[in-house]
Amino acid sequence: MLLVMVSTAAGYWKYHFANYGQMNLMNELRKLWTEHMYWTRLFLISSLSGLPDLEVTTNRLLRNPSDFSKVLEVFYGKQKAETFRSLLEDHLKIAAVIVDQTMKGNEKVTEQYARLWYSNADRIAAFLASINPCWSEEEWKNLLYEHLKMTGEELAARLTGDFINDGIIFDRIEEQGLAMADVMAAGMINQFDI
Repeated sequence: MLLVMVSTAAGYWKYHFANYGQMNLMNELRKLWTEHMYWTRLFLISSLSGLPDLEVTTNRLLRNPSDFSKVLEVFYGKQKAETFRSLLEDHLKIAAVIVDQTMKGNEKVTEQYARLWYSNADRIAAFLASINPCWSEEEWKNLLYEHLKMTGEELAARLTGDFINDGIIFDRIEEQGLAMADVMAAGMINQFDI
């Protein structure tokens, strides 16, 4: 057994004794959520700055849902893993439209896609709660809404050139991504008695 420190959905840290199976799952999910946060950030930077790496960055970001699917398939089977992959991919594609339309100043279209983004978060939360009784739909909805809110704040800070605030926001995004990973891992550890 190892003593590890994990984050809670409320943003606090607690100690937990973990076996190697738990540690491996926790590490893999932390890696995937961290990659989600970092590649989303790189996508924002590349999009807003018109960098030549935008296509490569976009493709790498869009690989993240498939990487999640591979891990979830081991526990939930191909169909449920594919459903999560599709929902997470939709999350990213909607975000890309929001970034594009925000840059063009199309407020009406941006607001329309923002509503779709939150609706997608509702579907992700409901889906996760439906496949794991240890996951709360309300908790996932709160986590995902916070993720969307902070990503929107990050986009606004970058657009206005407020790079100090942008960095502060991203620190919060990173911490919140780790909390999502730990909530996901805890639910799977409890459901499958890992």
